[in-house]
Amino acid sequence: MGRRILFGVLLVGGLLIGLVNAASGVSTQSCWTPWDHNSDVRQWGQNEWVWAGIHGQVLVCDGKFQRILTDTVYGTATAKGMEWYRPEHRVTSSYAYYKVVYKRYSETYSGTAIADIPNYRG
Repeated sequence: MGRRILFGVLLVGGLLIGLVNAASGVSTQSCWTPWDHNSDVRQWGQNEWVWAGIHGQVLVCDGKFQRILTDTVYGTATAKGMEWYRPEHRVTSSYAYYKVVYKRYSETYSGTAIADIPNYRG
């Protein structure tokens, strides 16, 4: 849970810095590279959880997303106390994600935790 709070604080801080930078821009095409963060945490107990998290810089020009700076992206996809889990990740200049497909011992069907940038899924 502490990691989730940390990601939230980093996200808000990045947004505030980005807003200040955007307000001070004077060029005709104002570009900046804010950090984008996302996480998806499912927790049923201290020893039963899944976590997907991602962090990376994106290029934004005139307030519109342009691309992901792929060499800045890092993340994690892990789980504890599952019957099985499968971490996956993909990083391209237009979309990046870390996700965990998992199955709990107590459930019939599998589930998914996904963290992506840019945050299309909210």
